[in-house]
Amino acid sequence: MNIKIPALLLLAFCVQPVLNPSYAVTTQPAAADSAALSTRLALRDLWVQHIFWIRNYAMANQAGNSAEAKVAADQVVANATAIANSLAPLYGQPAADQMLKLLAGHWGAVKHYSDATVAKNSAGKEAAVNDLTSNAKAIAAFLAKANPNLPEPTLVAMLSAHGGHHVAQIDELAKKDYTGEAKTEEAMRGHILVLADTLTSALVKQFPDKF
Repeated sequence: MNIKIPALLLLAFCVQPVLNPSYAVTTQPAAADSAALSTRLALRDLWVQHIFWIRNYAMANQAGNSAEAKVAADQVVANATAIANSLAPLYGQPAADQMLKLLAGHWGAVKHYSDATVAKNSAGKEAAVNDLTSNAKAIAAFLAKANPNLPEPTLVAMLSAHGGHHVAQIDELAKKDYTGEAKTEEAMRGHILVLADTLTSALVKQFPDKF
């Protein structure tokens, strides 16, 4: 049974590191101690940890190492909590809690895809991809509503491409295509940095008095 990958997730294979330069953070020099720069670096670190721990989970899952997989899964959840709570100072804790639910949905879909891949469950993989696509739209809608500097279509494209990277990476690990996975990991890291910078830029524009 062939898995039908929604068109949005296929963007992962054609989207360049900067999807839309007008929404990416500028590269102009900033003061070393500026709040904007500190926020940018902090968000970059959080989102890089996100892909790091999910990759660790997928690798441990493929290897059948349940102890390592559990540690990685716990770290994914801890990281998602940190990403969500980073919104609290600007949007309040209820918004942070909502973001955490959405990130939990993202992780749940990726975990489901990884587990279904190990189990060779095609129907499970297809269901996970559908959940991942729906979740990308939900996160995009939430962030666009919170911040007018984040156009929803742009976010949908970015988050769908991110989900597509997860899917590609898990498939490549399952096939032991380590060369392909290395290329996906490189693209994924570049893309996640653009996502983090895009969020930072939007926050700085929306709350200039905080930065």
